Order: sequence, then structure tokens, then C-alpha cells
Amino acid sequence: MVWALQVKQRWRDATLVTPAGEIQRDLLIEGDRFSAIVERNSTTGDDWRDIDAKGKILFPGIIDLLQHGLDVHLYNDTDPGAVAHSSQLLLARGVTGFLPSISCLPPGQMEGVLSRLSAQTLEAKGARALGVHSEGPCFASPGAHNIDNIVPPSEGLAARMLAATDGRLKAVTLAPELPGAEGFIKALKKEGVSIHLGHSKAEPEEVSRYVSWGIDAVTHMYNVMPTLPPGNMGLHILSLGLICDGIHVNPKLMRILAQLPQDRVFLESDANKYAGHPAAEFEFYPGYWVISAPGKAVVDRNGGLCGSSLTPDEAMRNYVRLVGADFTRTAHATSLVPARVLGMERDLGSIEAGKLADFVVLDPVSLEVEETYVGGRSLYRRAA
Repeated sequence: MVWALQVKQRWRDATLVTPAGEIQRDLLIEGDRFSAIVERNSTTGDDWRDIDAKGKILFPGIIDLLQHGLDVHLYNDTDPGAVAHSSQLLLARGVTGFLPSISCLPPGQMEGVLSRLSAQTLEAKGARALGVHSEGPCFASPGAHNIDNIVPPSEGLAARMLAATDGRLKAVTLAPELPGAEGFIKALKKEGVSIHLGHSKAEPEEVSRYVSWGIDAVTHMYNVMPTLPPGNMGLHILSLGLICDGIHVNPKLMRILAQLPQDRVFLESDANKYAGHPAAEFEFYPGYWVISAPGKAVVDRNGGLCGSSLTPDEAMRNYVRLVGADFTRTAHATSLVPARVLGMERDLGSIEAGKLADFVVLDPVSLEVEETYVGGRSLYRRAA
């Protein structure tokens, strides 16, 4: 790991991927924040360190809002040090922010798991652990989750989840058509939690009403929900999460999503245990065995999907290569839209003056991650 901290940095000869487009200018960083984007022929003082990017791409740090595991860890298990371990490994994947996530757990265990996982986010020293995401336990369609652990939404459940996470609950996925969902959603929204529609059987004409309660986004669009065009679902004002592996969603549908305004789609890995690791079988919950294989998603013994083996940098490259998105649209999907979903776009999500200097150096041909900076510090550099 590289811990270099330069108070004033000037990055030269780079392609900067900004919300407005790809530009050929120099990037200034002071301390832990971007300070300006300047013309290449402008001058800076002698106290600035020049860094020659050698024509490489400076891309905003990737933010993953749904990740159930990575490498040898499943976050449901809350193995000691799991989040800290992931925060280091994710740097090589271009990730500078993520939400470790849980699935539907037994009611008697959920609060303890949420508490331990939330505490682990404070141990992250690499990519920022921005909080936790609870995918469930209030579903209409279980998908790969344990149907025995599904419970109805209520204000009491919201209060218990909030108390267990001590202010670090950042996102919850639920089926909003369930009785009690309105009070549940509003109680969470009051505390700044992002609410995502998912594992739902919601009728299209009802979605706008659920949005009025405070829903911000959709978890894994087209998965465990009706496969309808987003306009038909009344989702015209929501951000739509996409598992961009070409397996969970047909590339033709991914290309349809990419035709929406660029502030509408975000990539989420839905990564499970052993993502970024050689193929391995594991027990997702008691009696339910699944296998993770790179490039083949995570499937149970009957071939049913159970999250992905996708890493966020692979998703980024897929959005460019399978979908045909340009770098600007891709950066919205990997970084800026996720930051907005969490209400953190003032500090995160794009290369803009005033924001935290979280960014990635990409090879312009392979799009492989060469270096990752968090708060202006180089925390990962690929070996030569």
C-alpha cells in the first residue's frame, strides 16, 4: 500500500472524466480535496508537485451501494475484520466508497448482525465504508433470500434497525406495497436512510405513490421484479440500480437503460462471498448452497441466481464494452448517481472542485485500475 500525501498536487497530461464530459486539462488537489481544473498552459507556484499522468484517464472513485461479500467474507457472518479487509482489497478495484450489505436474516439475529457490521465500518482504512445496506427483510418476492426470515414492515422495526446501526444505516431495500410500509419508510427517511424498491410485486400504477413516501432508487432493476420498461413502472424519477455482468440482465435491456438520462442509472455489484476470488462453494444460509465463479455469477445447485461474482471495476468495463456507454455516462453510473442516492454528492462522486479527492487512474486502453486515491492519498498502485 502507498500512503503518499502531497499537500498540493498538479496532475498533467491526463484525460479528466467530469460530469460535463471528458476534458484535456490539469487537475489541482490541495490536501484531501480537488481545488480546481485549469488550462494546461496556466501556472502554479513552486510549492506544487507536478505529476505526469502520461495520457492516462483520471476517473472518479467507484461507489458500490450493494455488496454482500468479497473474497472470503460474507458480511452476514460479521467475521472480525471483514469490512476492513474488503476496504483494502477494493482499492485495486477502483472503489473508494461502498456499503457492506446484509440479506434477510432470522429476526432474532438481524439486530446483532447490523450492530456488529455497522461497528466494523469504522475500521475501514482503504475504500470508505459509507454505512450499511439492509437488503430486506420486508419482501414480497424472496428471490435467493430465505423466505422464513421475511417480516412485515413497521415503524417499530425501523426503530430497531436504526438503533442497532447507531446512525450508520444508509440504505434499505423493501417491497413498498406491503402493509405497514408507509410508516416504515417515513421513519427511516426521517433519519436520512435511502430507501430502495426491490424484491417487489408492486403494480405499475402504484409506484408513484410509493415514491411520494420517500423511495429514492430501485435495487437491481429487472431482477426479482416484473421485467417491464422503466417508464411502465412509474419509475421516471427514480435512480435504477443495475448488476452489469451481462448475466443478471440481458445486454439488450442494459442498453435500453443506458439510453435514459445519465442521472438515472447506477451500477451496483450485488457481489457475494468469493467475488474477486477463485470459484468456491459456500452456504449462503443454512441448507442453501451456492457456488461463486468469476464471470459466471453466483448460482445455487439448481442454477438459480444468488447475487454476483462481479467486482465493481468489471462492472465499469462492462458498461463501456457491453453497453457502449462513454466514459462520462459510465462515471455517472459508477460514482455520481450512487453518491446522489445516498445524499452525499456534495463531497463524493465526481471530479469537481471542492469535492473529496477520491479518484482512480485508469489505463486508457484496457481500463484496468493502475492507482487509487482516497482523500488525495495514493492508497493503491498496481505493481509494474
